[in-house]
Amino acid sequence: MKGISRKSRMAVLMGAVSALIVPELAFAQDASASDSGGLDEIIVTARKREENLQTAPLSVAAFSGDALEKSGIDEFSEIASRVPGFTFNPDNVSEPNIFLRGIGTDIESAASNPAIGFFLNDVYLSRAQGTAIELFDLERVEIVRGPQGTLYGKNVVGGAINFITRKPTDEFRAGAEAGIGNYGSFDVKANVAGGLAEGLSGSIAASARHHDGYARNTYTGNDVEDLDAYGVMAQLRYQPGDRLDVLLTGDLTRRRGGGKGVDIQIPSDHNIPFVNAERRRGPNNIDGKQDADLGGVHLSVNYDTGVGTLTSVTAWREGQFASLNNDAGSFIDFTKMIYGPDGRIDFGAIDHSLFNDDYYINDKDETAKSFSQDIRFRSDFDGPFNVLAGLFYQHETVDRTEIADYIFVEFYAQGKEIAETRLKSDTWAAFVEGTFDITDTLGVTAGIRYTKDTKRFSVYRETIGDFLGAEFEDENGNFTRAFSASDKRSWDAWTPSLNLHWQPAKDVYLYGLVSKGYKSGGWNGENATNPGEARVAYDPEYAWNYEIGAKTTWLDNRLRFNITGFWTEYEDLQTQQFVIFDPNLPADNVISNAGKARVKGIEIETAIAPVRGLTLFANYTYMDAKITGDLISTELQYDPSCFCSVPVPTNLKGNVLRRSPENSFSIGGDVTVPVSSRLNAFVRADYNWTDDFFFDNENSPRTLQKSVGVLNGSIGVATEDDKWEFRVWAKNLTNELYEAGKSDVIGSVLVSYNPPRTYGATLRWKY
Repeated sequence: MKGISRKSRMAVLMGAVSALIVPELAFAQDASASDSGGLDEIIVTARKREENLQTAPLSVAAFSGDALEKSGIDEFSEIASRVPGFTFNPDNVSEPNIFLRGIGTDIESAASNPAIGFFLNDVYLSRAQGTAIELFDLERVEIVRGPQGTLYGKNVVGGAINFITRKPTDEFRAGAEAGIGNYGSFDVKANVAGGLAEGLSGSIAASARHHDGYARNTYTGNDVEDLDAYGVMAQLRYQPGDRLDVLLTGDLTRRRGGGKGVDIQIPSDHNIPFVNAERRRGPNNIDGKQDADLGGVHLSVNYDTGVGTLTSVTAWREGQFASLNNDAGSFIDFTKMIYGPDGRIDFGAIDHSLFNDDYYINDKDETAKSFSQDIRFRSDFDGPFNVLAGLFYQHETVDRTEIADYIFVEFYAQGKEIAETRLKSDTWAAFVEGTFDITDTLGVTAGIRYTKDTKRFSVYRETIGDFLGAEFEDENGNFTRAFSASDKRSWDAWTPSLNLHWQPAKDVYLYGLVSKGYKSGGWNGENATNPGEARVAYDPEYAWNYEIGAKTTWLDNRLRFNITGFWTEYEDLQTQQFVIFDPNLPADNVISNAGKARVKGIEIETAIAPVRGLTLFANYTYMDAKITGDLISTELQYDPSCFCSVPVPTNLKGNVLRRSPENSFSIGGDVTVPVSSRLNAFVRADYNWTDDFFFDNENSPRTLQKSVGVLNGSIGVATEDDKWEFRVWAKNLTNELYEAGKSDVIGSVLVSYNPPRTYGATLRWKY
């Protein structure tokens, strides 16, 4: 990336060298040394079948549940930060920004979908809010990189993430964990599982955690960025024999979080200078909130037919999300406002120098419900050919209400905007994938999926007030205008894949992959100013991915070295863009289609356990992500010569895709040393470095996140049988101040930050 310092380039070089001699984080999370001193086998189900990670012909990272517990990882954002090339901004629980290999979603409106697919036990979570699920009692988490349209369906143009829970068996198991830390944090988890009757087993797990705010709102005097989260998951499993396996799962998560993105303000070029230099403190009119209640019930049935396994997954999910943010990062002293006889602000009479910025309160409430049915058959033939085929259906409804109250001092405007949107979506799909072993070492896998989406969208939008002097006056003299609109669209797509895999030696596995991804279209009706604009839809997004990889194991299973090269071409890329719907109004931040984009890169993954008790890991990703087609972004910019705002169009062709660091790497290790016949001491650490990147496609210098490295670690003792463990831990040990999100708007640059240094102690027991 342009602008990288010599020091940063040296860090990148050191990271690349490290990636060749020490291992990868994703492996390391599962790569504890076995009794013989080698690396443990990692089993994944990324291709809807159990297989060794080293023989799975695709790029996938896997984190075991045990490793997540030992690392003190409580939520998805902490996983994302440890995967190079993966950026995640959890600022808004209703619209989290998730990017993998340079592809993601900036805005998730009621009528849009994320670019990264989230799954819980193979159940598709259609809203990106699935990232709010509490992480406990997990068997593993799998992150599949790149488009996965054939097996995973729509909206996986960037990749797929699957959370797999521990399934109950007749064997009794139990565990508990409790921890405390700074910022008043505590974390409690417990689980129990075992046999209930002949052929019947069950499990239940629960968690509760809390931390005080990481920042302070000096205007209200309250802490912000605090969190209270609770979760429970119960499973009931019925196995009357060897052929039938029925699993009923229910989960609930409740999150109550303080606002983010409201405490820090950086002035833009024309803004009245206002900088609060003290870390993570700033004034704001509100404290904000980030609340979520979500859960569901899943019924999975597996039946062995004798020639293969027939699987049925039926699921119902529901989520309620609420956020309250000051999207202008503003500070207004209302006592100094001057109001006219009509009760409205007299902008001409006030002293503008008294005000630092604008006031824009955004209140969102959303309810999402979905039903899905997945039926598939996986053969187990004796011959060289096997097949995986299935049918899928999902019905989803989304209801969102968004209310914005604004006062823009600089532009002489005040008012309220109300948008009520509703989406009904139906998805049908059918797929088939066949694998043929040409020889004992050479095989080919080919598949294709057909998907059809039908969406029904409606919106009611009302504007009360005036903006930039444009008064919306009705027959009674009230400043208001309102409209409603609806539309229905259908899209369909064929998403094929072809995979050639070759095992030239026992521990060497090579593959070449071509796959297509598809993401359905949608609307920006919440931002429209008239019914015609509300019915303007953006098109589906398509991606062709070309990938080659080598997975190798060396030194009697003590060393793994994997390398992947990828090239992905995107057509009609859905991306964030500023569009002017009304010349009297500011540009809206909406989803639109870029002509083309290209992402290419290299991923290096290694793991090594040279001696018993020592595991090292590292990861390195190089990525070149560019907009290659015309993408016109138009924004209103303040012009002091006319005391007004003027539209400024810009072609973003050739710009770097937002949230796409050119270089990133992770390194770390785990050292365990016996201190007695029954007690071991351990040290664990990981360092995660990310190159510079922009938060917008405009590549504005004001949205640049500079390169940063984050160090996490723990030290403790554990019994030889691993039943007891006590550890002292720290995250962001060097207290790096780095951004989670930036938005360059008229009047200010809105900034939110990742958590500061946190530390504490945890006691864990398991049976």
